[in-house]
Amino acid sequence: MASQIKVDTISEKTSAGGVTIDGLLIKDGGISGDVSLIGTTPTFTIGDAGAEDAALVFDGNAQDFYIALDDSADDLVIGLGSTVGTTPAISINEDRDVTISDGAIDFDVASHDGTNGLKLGGTLVTATAAEINLIDGGTSRGTTAIADGDGVLINDAGTMRMTTVQTLATYIGGSDPSSADGDTLGTASLEWSDLYLADGGQILFGNDQEITLTHSADSGLLLKHTATADDKPINLVLQTGETDMAADDVIGKISFQAPDEGTGTDAVLVSAAIQAVAEGDHSSSSNATRLEFHTGASELATQKLQITSDGRGLSQFTAKAWIQFDGSGTPAAADSHNFGSITDNGTGDYTIAFSNDLANANYAVAGLSHLPGTSYATIQVQTHAAGSVRVYTVRSSWSLGDNNYNEIIIFGD
Repeated sequence: MASQIKVDTISEKTSAGGVTIDGLLIKDGGISGDVSLIGTTPTFTIGDAGAEDAALVFDGNAQDFYIALDDSADDLVIGLGSTVGTTPAISINEDRDVTISDGAIDFDVASHDGTNGLKLGGTLVTATAAEINLIDGGTSRGTTAIADGDGVLINDAGTMRMTTVQTLATYIGGSDPSSADGDTLGTASLEWSDLYLADGGQILFGNDQEITLTHSADSGLLLKHTATADDKPINLVLQTGETDMAADDVIGKISFQAPDEGTGTDAVLVSAAIQAVAEGDHSSSSNATRLEFHTGASELATQKLQITSDGRGLSQFTAKAWIQFDGSGTPAAADSHNFGSITDNGTGDYTIAFSNDLANANYAVAGLSHLPGTSYATIQVQTHAAGSVRVYTVRSSWSLGDNNYNEIIIFGD
């Protein structure tokens, strides 16, 4: 294309002074003065389609800037300095993608105030910088209480949306299940720790809430069956999960203790206990169990009394056996406890076997005998054995006789 300059007047043309065209001085490759492109569609072209960078450089007093075509990347670049590619700030590629270069660069919309400022897709962004920073993990916290109508920001499959507190509570379910027996409090691996209830607080069980556990202020707990119909007792069952109950296995136990007693030592040990203990292997035909009562004096509570599966009470202060029997004719017991058969050894001579042997023969025997019409009768112990006792029934003449009423009681181990 031929070069052409069209001017109205040329005021001077010298090699030293340059050329002045309508007040525009062209000298030594520089232009001094104002330049305007006029016309309907004026165009100012830099470069001639060659494989080279083309730049418009702003030569400042303290800092230079440039707007350039980076030919190697085919990008329009705005940068710092006078060399294309040096410290770029903004780049626009052929797809019109805009890149803000890495580094300590701020993109500041100075007039962004919720009325004017940054728009995305033609829509004004009304959020403040602080609000946007919260989305990005900001840590600023307030004390404003959450209330109905407040908004909650939700990531809806990659799209940020606003919903209300009520909508979120309905979805999560709040503190109530969606139906009866419809939810749990905690899980097997995510357990709650402590539960605090106010004075008089209740835990209510069942769809009808007929079983209640109520706090009695400064007293304790009240377990109640609230039904008013006849035969509706409260039933507290202590269960073991064992699948093979063997002899002497403890099935359930209640212990009493004062662990905060300041004197310590014996004072903080278990002071008393009640426990149910298997007397033998449980089976489809047997669940024989004894109930043990433990108390402490200066010790961990130990057994002082037990009630066996057959109803015997065993302790140092309870009778191990007793019997009332008629020794006349064939000896027969009117009633007894832990006595079995009666053997008639002869006139006034009887051996009475225990249903359950005593621990040893060192037991005490007390008894009396009576024959109507006689002034005196008594019982004499002849032999002690762990499994039986042999006694004589003696009349007032100190002779043996088969008396009608004979009573014996045994104390021991």
